[in-house]
Amino acid sequence: MKKYKVDEWVYFCPLPDVEYFKDVRLRALILAVLDDDIFYDYKIYIEKNGKIKKVRDSHLFPIT
Repeated sequence: MKKYKVDEWVYFCPLPDVEYFKDVRLRALILAVLDDDIFYDYKIYIEKNGKIKKVRDSHLFPIT
């Protein structure tokens, strides 16, 4: 079971494991939950630059 749902807004962190960049957060929209993909968990739309990416769950954070 995935943590986020389609059409949910989240924060995307491109490099959460790098100390210098771990606080960089970009607003993103979940476009699809990738249940059949063995590497990626979600397909997202990044609001700031208009790009669509496949990402892992560890790169996403809830908007509170």
